[in-house]
Amino acid sequence: MGSNRFADQVAVVTGGGSGMGAAIALRLAEEGATVVVAGRDEQKLSRTAERAAGNGKIVQRVVDVRDEAAVIELVNGTAETFGRLDVLVNCAGATDFALFADLDAQTWNDIIAVNAGAVFFATKAALPHLKKTKGNVVTIGSSNALRNNYGQPAYGAAKSAAESLTASIAIEHGAHGIRANTVHPGVIFPTGMTGPMEDIPGVLDAYASYVPMRRLGTPEEIASVVAFLASDEASYVNGASITVDGGLNEVLHLPPSVAP
Repeated sequence: MGSNRFADQVAVVTGGGSGMGAAIALRLAEEGATVVVAGRDEQKLSRTAERAAGNGKIVQRVVDVRDEAAVIELVNGTAETFGRLDVLVNCAGATDFALFADLDAQTWNDIIAVNAGAVFFATKAALPHLKKTKGNVVTIGSSNALRNNYGQPAYGAAKSAAESLTASIAIEHGAHGIRANTVHPGVIFPTGMTGPMEDIPGVLDAYASYVPMRRLGTPEEIASVVAFLASDEASYVNGASITVDGGLNEVLHLPPSVAP
């Protein structure tokens, strides 16, 4: 990108194996950061690291973000290995596709754990390190946190919780020089969640038709906003929730007839 906004900085990106997480990790690495990407799929993480070869440094760590001890080790291990932590991007995500009446307890627990619990674990572990560097947190929420989508009750609830947790960090730790902001993507393609929609006739076109810009977003467009928020250019942006959805949240979400 021709920028060096993150020179000598260290970042952790959860969910960095594909989609938005991979795009964010690559963008931060291209701009000078040493980036540790974490996720459950070693092959996907390796592909992200390989894409950065010669154009940034990305280190992979296999971590199940539902595991509190593993997440704490990820954060503390990163700071110990590289001497600092400047940026935490909470991007790990998982969704449900079920009506509320059909939602079972195990799915509920998993969706909450990945989308909200992991934000709690990682951010709490990161705070002492971010306090030293005047670093910041960017959490990837969802437009579903603002206006829930049909057939994704647990996902919307979890992303709302993640936004609220992040706002608490902004309120409580702004005086320590730590900023915390949330990005709410709309329908972004391709990602691990939206990729399978390509196999359902008409769904992606239906989503695009509801977006005022008449297209879906890309992972790289989310990465651009995250990179801004994580940089010193956003030095007075704290506690913000920025929607990046082409205007989708200004219209009604999809009706049941076209919901996945």
